[in-house]
Amino acid sequence: MNDNSAFSHPLLSFCEGASQTAAEFKEQLSTFEPGSAAWKEFLKTNCDSQNHVVQTMSFQEIHKSGDPQWLNFLFAHLQRATVYTDQLSIICAIGDLGGFRSRENYARYLESEDEHTRTMALFIPHYLPREEALAILVDKLNHDPSLAVRQFAARRLVELDSDAGLPLLLEEFHQEEQQYSSKTRLAFLLAVLRHPEGLQFLQQQITTHRSLSRQDRTLLFSAICDLFLHEGLELPPCERPADLPLETLFQQATDWLEARLAATAGE
Repeated sequence: MNDNSAFSHPLLSFCEGASQTAAEFKEQLSTFEPGSAAWKEFLKTNCDSQNHVVQTMSFQEIHKSGDPQWLNFLFAHLQRATVYTDQLSIICAIGDLGGFRSRENYARYLESEDEHTRTMALFIPHYLPREEALAILVDKLNHDPSLAVRQFAARRLVELDSDAGLPLLLEEFHQEEQQYSSKTRLAFLLAVLRHPEGLQFLQQQITTHRSLSRQDRTLLFSAICDLFLHEGLELPPCERPADLPLETLFQQATDWLEARLAATAGE
């Protein structure tokens, strides 16, 4: 890894190759007139790219276009997609273009016999009216035969500021031999729900972050950024990963976590 790269940071681990690929993709795309036949053909071709960064960015550009004429193309891709990142990118594109307004457009994914497909389908409620989304996620939380799907439903409910899945989140959080990526993600969700265990875990990890591996510190950084975004807090300005003010961000997060813990203790 080239630590002098604009895509690197001395304390964090970023995928420099992916960052460079993304920059090259944007540069190529900029040579086409948005919405033109050549622009559309470029995106269609790259939706089948073997490079998942290019493929994901192509789907992102499609959903940013706001053009519902892409929906048939996207649904066709969703039916044959098998990779997690591809499925998620397509679901987001379809949702942003209004493709899930009718239950007949998404019910088969929620009711699929394949556990993986049902799990991915739990991103669809993000694009539905709140009450409909809650009903779907609570039903999956309580009745899906797969523990993995029930756990994922509990996580998705937090997005709707619902603590209906809190017991399952805590049960998963307390599991031994938990991977650090999952532990920090669960701590983030618990912090959103103002549960002291999530708040305390993130606070403790920030305090001792110098003892973490570069990869684990990056996972912690990601969880803190997601927390800031969820809470509407301002992230420090940064144009390049190399300039990211990590200590400033962690100090701001510590202040916020301490305030939330104090408020929780006073309740």
